[in-house]
Amino acid sequence: MLQFAEGEVTKLRREFKLVLGRDGALALCTRLSASLGGYLSPPTSITSVYFDKPGYPLARRSLDTPQDCLKVRTKEYSPDMGAGGVQRVVLEVKRERNGLTQKRRVWVPRAQLRNVLRGGVRLLPLIAGGSLMPVLAVTYRRHVYQCSQTWRVTVDRDIGFHGITPELALSETTLSAERLGEPLAMDERVVVEVKHLGEELPEWLAALNPGRKPAYSKFAEGMARVHDFVADGILGG
Repeated sequence: MLQFAEGEVTKLRREFKLVLGRDGALALCTRLSASLGGYLSPPTSITSVYFDKPGYPLARRSLDTPQDCLKVRTKEYSPDMGAGGVQRVVLEVKRERNGLTQKRRVWVPRAQLRNVLRGGVRLLPLIAGGSLMPVLAVTYRRHVYQCSQTWRVTVDRDIGFHGITPELALSETTLSAERLGEPLAMDERVVVEVKHLGEELPEWLAALNPGRKPAYSKFAEGMARVHDFVADGILGG
């Protein structure tokens, strides 16, 4: 079992997503664990905060053209194995275009996050300009299954959608689910993401690919449930 972190499959990959019930997810995880010699990955709690500009152009793009969209977010992990005692987030710009996912990521101490978002950084020039605002927080538990540098499967449960204020999103203190309070909405389904570098997957895993069906998006689904500008739950983006 490999440790997941800043490998190539994180930065540039192809991926497909599945939305499963609890029984289907349990069966899949059992098979994944068996392929890793019975290994069961410990869960990681993740808090993501999505950012947008006035008028929600990124959210609307995610809904209107899910095959060509851009997401800006922070992510925090608990436990954070590489933190070294520093309260930090990873700032991501995620671009999805025609089945290819590319991420640019930079780790930022929480004490510097406000200034970084205000002024942009050289590694993430797309966020420069200072007009980004937090619009959605998402919490979930993730299990990771990986035995190769070329593919990884993540399984997300207990997905909660929260409102978010700039004071919380940009504070110097780690943003946990407890600090966010009760979610405004929950998704009881299990979201599975199969991420790979275009190499051949195990045959049984590749067979799960739903093809061109719209992929689940926490950003799109959460914006649909938390904000009034979209009335219905959304699959896509």
